[in-house]
Amino acid sequence: MTVERVLLAFRWFMTLAGLALALLSWTDLCSFSGCTDAHEYRFFGLQLHLVGTVYFVLLAITQLLPARWPLTGMLFSMLLGGGVGSELVLIHLQKNVIKAWCPLCLGIAAALFMLCIFSGIELFRGSRRLSTMKRSWFVSRGLILIAALAAGFMVSFAGIKKPEAAGMDATLGKQSAKMEIYFFSDWLCPICIKTEPVIDAIYPQLEKRAKIYFIDKPVHKESMNFVPYHLSFLVHEKGKYLQLRKALFDLAKINKNPTLEDVKRAIAPLGVTYKQLSFMDVSQMMAKSQALSNEYKVTGTPTLVIRNGARSKTLVGGRDITADNILKAMKSLE
Repeated sequence: MTVERVLLAFRWFMTLAGLALALLSWTDLCSFSGCTDAHEYRFFGLQLHLVGTVYFVLLAITQLLPARWPLTGMLFSMLLGGGVGSELVLIHLQKNVIKAWCPLCLGIAAALFMLCIFSGIELFRGSRRLSTMKRSWFVSRGLILIAALAAGFMVSFAGIKKPEAAGMDATLGKQSAKMEIYFFSDWLCPICIKTEPVIDAIYPQLEKRAKIYFIDKPVHKESMNFVPYHLSFLVHEKGKYLQLRKALFDLAKINKNPTLEDVKRAIAPLGVTYKQLSFMDVSQMMAKSQALSNEYKVTGTPTLVIRNGARSKTLVGGRDITADNILKAMKSLE
């Protein structure tokens, strides 16, 4: 097999691999927090997995076009360069903004980078065998590739944004802290109710040392009735969150399917006006909660995960989740 055929076969392999990864990004296969955060971003309002799938289909089509057509090579170079520029933006976001990696995104980036390298080799080898006049055609394709890369980077940098709903802050505690605490609970879980006083008592110490996440992990199906209210309080009422949390638990004891009016009456003594989140807000935040639950392999409630960098400790159940155990776990991770 000639070198040219090997390069062509490799080009097709990388294109199909990128398409396969783009299709996999439609699923929940990648459940790491980096995947969830990365997939919240949009390209001028379009979901990234949709853009990626369409992109690789177009990239494959350009390779099916007859090589004798003058624009075939140019179209391929433009698409490839633009895609590489976009991936550079996504890598920047994962490294410097999200601060977590999405394996599928990195796989797609690797496929495009390898395509770019081997296409460059093809252009170089092809230009060496041609006359000066024809060689300029290959040089122009290389220049188009570089120009498209720069254009793809700039357009993606301007167009890849996180929707306002996806960027809602549902965290408490010290925002600059490296240590993170994830508390997974269910609104109808009896043991969760018993551990709430423990969290309340130790919370003033926790919020000074860690970023805190209260995560819904519905075990009982009726607990889903409380999730939209809980998420709203996390976003809009951080100062009174613990009081509102207690009000929801008290309401859950007597009413598993509360109406909006029931919730309003329950929180009225706290002087809080309920602010409803949109369906998109709730859906995206629930998806992130599920991803965290999968990442830390949470199967029951209550579960408390303390993480500092790559190290973490998990406490499960009423016997484990005590003030002493929480403080000891935090100290061991510092």
